[in-house]
Amino acid sequence: MRNWSTSLRTYVIAFISMAALAVSACSDNESSPTGPTPTAAAPSSESAPPSSNGPGALSVSISPNPVPWSSEPVPNCNLANRWHYEQTLMNSGGTRLTISDRADFFDGVEVSKRSGLGIVLAPGADTKITTQWCSANNIAHTAKTNFSGSDDSGNRVTFDGSSVRLQPK
Repeated sequence: MRNWSTSLRTYVIAFISMAALAVSACSDNESSPTGPTPTAAAPSSESAPPSSNGPGALSVSISPNPVPWSSEPVPNCNLANRWHYEQTLMNSGGTRLTISDRADFFDGVEVSKRSGLGIVLAPGADTKITTQWCSANNIAHTAKTNFSGSDDSGNRVTFDGSSVRLQPK
């Protein structure tokens, strides 16, 4: 049986680690560990556009998932454990979408929220967002991003993100 001081020390270390993660993830700088970095490519319309009479609909794919540990740096973060992946946002509906908000979660805890994104997607168009995380703990983690906005008809569009597995080293 563990004594109370060992248990307390474990909880304090876990709390400090989560606080350090939250502080590093909540920076207003767009290149923060949880900040998206849109790629240089403009939204594409390689797919055939869906019918133009339906509402806008957002779909998001993640690549890769699970995400391998990386030695590549994450801007504004000097923690040892890092992950990089792309989220592809696609308008699979028939009306232009404007994605205005995103909320990022790390291990089930909301760590950042942004509004005023202004990501505009015509029917059939997509865009890629590079997402980056870092942590002091070399363990498996989960991440997720929720997006919301509206289509040109005024319909609210929301996407509750899928869980992304971040693998340890």
